[in-house]
Amino acid sequence: MVSTGGHDRRAFFRELLRGATRAASEVESFRRAADDAVRRVGGPDEEDDLSAWLATLPAKPTLRLATVDDLRELCAALGREAWAEEAASLAQPSVRLTPGVDGGSWLGGGPGTPVEWPTWDGEELAFVGRIGLEDLPPTALPARGALLVFFALDRVPSGLRPEDAGACRVLYVDGETPYRERGGDLPFVPVAPSGELTLPASPASLAVDPEDTELWVELRERLAAAQGVELEERTIGYHALHRLLGHPDAFAAGMDFDAQLVSNGVDLDAEPYAHALHGELEACAADWRLLFQLSNDDDLGVDLGTANRLFVWVRRDDLAARHLDRIRAFIR
Repeated sequence: MVSTGGHDRRAFFRELLRGATRAASEVESFRRAADDAVRRVGGPDEEDDLSAWLATLPAKPTLRLATVDDLRELCAALGREAWAEEAASLAQPSVRLTPGVDGGSWLGGGPGTPVEWPTWDGEELAFVGRIGLEDLPPTALPARGALLVFFALDRVPSGLRPEDAGACRVLYVDGETPYRERGGDLPFVPVAPSGELTLPASPASLAVDPEDTELWVELRERLAAAQGVELEERTIGYHALHRLLGHPDAFAAGMDFDAQLVSNGVDLDAEPYAHALHGELEACAADWRLLFQLSNDDDLGVDLGTANRLFVWVRRDDLAARHLDRIRAFIR
């Protein structure tokens, strides 16, 4: 007899969402193949038009940081006052990293401070970026110092195998005065932080009926608009949306559980449907938080393939204790 309990339903919908992620990747593969075909046989006008359509667009900074009270009012405006408290508990502050003035945060270039360069599988990792913590709105991170992010950009491991640990490294440096370093694997792109209140794309703990799914997306869209930005999955083009903390952007459902499984030795490449077999680990998945998100970015020279984004996850307690050597990173 097949059980129809809550856990099995959650596992079913999680695998459905993972399937949607794979389908999205296949669509992107088709679009890239179409672009290649146009380059081979199309005229210059067609090639230019399609290339412009496929190009990444720079994300915009927020104009203001919404509050939990703003979120409650948005729920009421949609006629879903019953969502207000649960939505408020699910909301997480995030920091957008968008092109800005040359300050204490940048992507590409070099780390701007002497560090022992991290390696993985015998090779040096590429430097991805430096985020100066003094420039941020209030977060769970220290108020001073910086985070330095490194990743194996030349190999782009999926993160689904336990041995992928170490392919992404985040170092915390305290009290260092950065120097401007323009060399590196990626071009130097200064970024400015702006605060954003975020909601999850699919609220597992919120009692949302299937017909209310679209209304939940509209709530997220209105929350983004209240902060002067667009909801990523409702935009026409693909945006190079980099962020720190908060909820990840589209097609990231279940990654906290992935992090819990892989960190406990489960190979999700070998067992892609392992979630249904490891229910005892599911409760601890809520301990994981998004630390950093890097997107495909034409200006930065980042191309993660059809997956589009790098997501770096950390346990809440490890973040508070600055144990950033225990992170897990995924390409989606």
